[in-house]
Amino acid sequence: MKKYIWHTHKIVKETDDTVTIYFDTGGHRMTHLPGQYLNVRFNFNGESLIRSYSLSSISSDHYPAITVKKVEGGKVSSYIVDHAANIGTWNIEGPFGNFILDQKIADQQQVVLLAGGSGISPLFSMLKSIGVTKHNPLLIYSSKSPEQTIFQNSLASLEADRRLDICYSFTDPEFVSTKMNHIPGRFSLLVLRSVIKRLVSAINDTQYYICGPLALMDLYRDALIGLKIPQKNIHMEYFNAISGNAVNFETDGCTNEVIVTHFEDTYVGDEIQTFECTSLISVKSGQSILEAMKIHDINVPSSCNNGTCGTCWAVKTMGTIHMLRHDALPEQDIAAGIVLLCQSYPQNGDVCVTLQ
Repeated sequence: MKKYIWHTHKIVKETDDTVTIYFDTGGHRMTHLPGQYLNVRFNFNGESLIRSYSLSSISSDHYPAITVKKVEGGKVSSYIVDHAANIGTWNIEGPFGNFILDQKIADQQQVVLLAGGSGISPLFSMLKSIGVTKHNPLLIYSSKSPEQTIFQNSLASLEADRRLDICYSFTDPEFVSTKMNHIPGRFSLLVLRSVIKRLVSAINDTQYYICGPLALMDLYRDALIGLKIPQKNIHMEYFNAISGNAVNFETDGCTNEVIVTHFEDTYVGDEIQTFECTSLISVKSGQSILEAMKIHDINVPSSCNNGTCGTCWAVKTMGTIHMLRHDALPEQDIAAGIVLLCQSYPQNGDVCVTLQ
């Protein structure tokens, strides 16, 4: 996970409320896997805000890209969509996420992608990474109308080249179509199961990737479970944490001490100098390391506080930590000792973490 300063290469307006930003990296490539996302940092009137956006590009693309849809009441998404052409510099961190297409599986088995709205972004990256295979990937996509369908032209090209099968649901009540793969109104369990039975050759040996609004994701999952799809074949990417998914975690009523290595900037004369600091902090029962660090005035970047953005990562160098959620971390990062501080609870008094 690295930090970058990128510049705008071009802006593509996908729909009335969605844009794709292509970044000029200055020739410095970033390797990422299909399905991962970036964190973008903005400063609004002195307030630092961090938002996560899925990469809609693949590593071999010369210009990495994210696709941003305006969210009602969303300060950052609204600003990006309305003013992207005027933003010259972007502060980027990443890549993050373990919602990843297994390329070996995609080369050997059929892949089914189930999307809704802007949930198409990580799935589009997956689609772009799939070459010519024995079985076409299947995209099941719910959108308001063809005009509001993100990547409509690119998807139509893949379909015309017979590299992709698509089944659309268009929820606009005024939508009318005679095409077999256009379903007016919302998907139902019956329709979804019928489509999958008809277009998927080996239902139980297929991998299913789901991303979109929560209610639609639940519908997709229920349809798959009703077809007795193995749970290990169902992969879901939540843009927001699931309420109540993480149970309260206690540490036996004990207060544990944690050693934190961090870096502080200080003015020496007219120059900023960075010093390495070591602090011993007390972490109470049921308190995350991030919460304790803030109480002890240790400056640590954070955003979502629910384990989905990956901003508050650190390296555990000693001790035992229980991490409630780690959606933002690939398995190799977890194996390397990287933890999310907002989800980390010390299990003994030997824990040491280092901020990068």
